[in-house]
Amino acid sequence: MFKIIFCTLSVLCLTACGLEKYKSSDLPASARLESVKVGDTKDKVLRVLGTPNYESNPAEGVGDILFYAQAKKESRLFLDPKLVERDIYVYTFKNDKVQDIQHLTLEDAQKVPYESDTTKIGGKELSVLQQLAENFGRYNAGGNDSTTRR
Repeated sequence: MFKIIFCTLSVLCLTACGLEKYKSSDLPASARLESVKVGDTKDKVLRVLGTPNYESNPAEGVGDILFYAQAKKESRLFLDPKLVERDIYVYTFKNDKVQDIQHLTLEDAQKVPYESDTTKIGGKELSVLQQLAENFGRYNAGGNDSTTRR
């Protein structure tokens, strides 16, 4: 009996450790992506490929840019998902005609320099003790609004 319970629990634990796959967005079919050529109009691209994941606002001297993207991630156990595949198609327009088409993959992302500087947001920075002291007495089990003090 003990062996059956042990085997059952082992199987359940091992299946919990399984690989989970995530997919964000869907790219249009490869035949559709290949049918768009340099020189096609923006209307044709939108008609063939559909709504893009992102569309840039044109700036002075720069035309519209459409992005079609897809990413696949995998996760094991409680670990954060790991990006395993990325495809981004970038369509650059000038005068409403496709000027350039780029296909970027996960390997291309490694070539982009990452800027780690951050901008501080104004406001109070409280230590843990200050946060505890400030929140003392705000929480009650009475169901009242926790932001009001008694």
